[in-house]
Amino acid sequence: MSFDGIFLNKLKDEFEVLKSGRINKISSNLETEYILTIRSNYQNHNLLISLSSNYARIHLTDEKLEHNLNPKGFLLFLRKHILGYFIEDIITHNADRIIIFKLTGYNELEDKNSKYLICEIMGRYSNLILTDENYRIIDALKHDGVGEYNRTIMPNATYVFPDTNKINPLDKSYEELCIIFKENNIFSPKDLLNVFEGVSYTIAVSVFSYEKVVDKFYEYLHIKPNPSIILDNNHKNDFYYHNLNYEIIKSYDSISRLLDEYYYELDLKAKIKLKTNDLHTFIDREIKKYIKKIDKLNHDLAETSNLDSYRINGELLLSYPNLKEKTKGVEVYNYYDGKNIYISLDEKYSVIENSNKYFKKYQKLKNSIKYINEQIDISKQELEYFKLLQTQLTYATLEEALDIQDELVKNKYLFNKKETPKKKNKTISLTEYIVDDVLISVGKNNIQNEYLTHKYAKHNDYWFHVKDYPGSHVVVHSEELTENLIRTAANLAAYFSSEGESSSVAVDYTQIKNIKKIPGRRNCFVTYTKNLTIYIDPNKELIDSLKRK
Repeated sequence: MSFDGIFLNKLKDEFEVLKSGRINKISSNLETEYILTIRSNYQNHNLLISLSSNYARIHLTDEKLEHNLNPKGFLLFLRKHILGYFIEDIITHNADRIIIFKLTGYNELEDKNSKYLICEIMGRYSNLILTDENYRIIDALKHDGVGEYNRTIMPNATYVFPDTNKINPLDKSYEELCIIFKENNIFSPKDLLNVFEGVSYTIAVSVFSYEKVVDKFYEYLHIKPNPSIILDNNHKNDFYYHNLNYEIIKSYDSISRLLDEYYYELDLKAKIKLKTNDLHTFIDREIKKYIKKIDKLNHDLAETSNLDSYRINGELLLSYPNLKEKTKGVEVYNYYDGKNIYISLDEKYSVIENSNKYFKKYQKLKNSIKYINEQIDISKQELEYFKLLQTQLTYATLEEALDIQDELVKNKYLFNKKETPKKKNKTISLTEYIVDDVLISVGKNNIQNEYLTHKYAKHNDYWFHVKDYPGSHVVVHSEELTENLIRTAANLAAYFSSEGESSSVAVDYTQIKNIKKIPGRRNCFVTYTKNLTIYIDPNKELIDSLKRK
């Protein structure tokens, strides 16, 4: 992923709106992620600083973010030292992945002073450091001793910028670049990476795909940004401030918006994995377990198809009670079809005893049929349940994923090692949209689906659900449907289902009064009558454009 120094310098231009702004709020939802709400020009701007090993980044965000209700550690430190401070200036250090916010404000003694908030966006080495105006470290998120850059990141130490011994290409003219290329024998992408600071493999490879390498490198350094998700040479999605002659997957009007969308799903999945002890893996494992169990039960059921042969063998052996010789088998007359039949015997037992063994096996298989069928039904229900959870987890927010985890703990599928206090009267939040002045509600987990369908919706409201597949319950809170309402609700039901990436998805709809709970099944499973069916192609862009309540 190409969050390099040149990319950060282009991104810095979008932070100009923050200058002279006041830090009104500092929040966090993980120990490595901080959101600074900055009031500037009568408008609030949210600055996201993520210092996670896999998704380190900094950008403006419009996404609704979860907030930690129990602040501690470095978050409390930041609130104490910079809350209420103004952003005087924003600086990048050469072409490195370091951005510095110069802050001014008043301390506890009401003396005006300056501080530097330094963000180092360097993958697993990312850090957030606060210093005084003389670059003396007040504190840092991550403390390090002397490392690869001969630095000490500890309170009261003097902050030292990493020394890469590379050339900053951003302050060089075209003529100077020509000289540097010649003097350093730059003939490959690797050479370019070794000589210049802030250059990623993405831009290096693109530059050397042209005949005039220096011309193209200089052009890319100063080109107007066209933020894009691109398809790199390995046919994987990447991003950069410009498409660099790669195939464009999608373009954006700002780099922040690009990062918002690119990282949102990746980051959300990482948070869900961390907070729920990898719920995805548990559910996938349960699905595989029940698929394997159903296959085995079907195999056992197939064996019972020969049970009559054991009864017949037992009866035919009774026709030869006087056979004294103990042997491995005997040929007898089958009076059912008029032909001779060979019956295998256990040499340790007599004919009568072997006959009894065949009757016992017949009776055992006969009795097992009911049990096997019951187990197949139970396993199919469990498989359907976990496939439903798998679909719900695909589209879940962190809070919705935690609800799924709580449901599994409550149903004793999971053991919760940490005893958390029970939440009283927890509000159930639905995803809701306003379409043609009509409210449409979407349930995205079983708790929400049960509440929406059986408690929140009125009898004459319309209920939508993808046909024969796991998915969300969608309710249009109206007694009358227009074509637009039908198509929008069907789109939501199709998108938030296991068929979200298919085409021509069948969606059933009927009024709430026609929906019944299934006796003996969980309340999220229902049966319905008097339904109509519409076939729809799920449209993510349409859903993203809908007005949220």
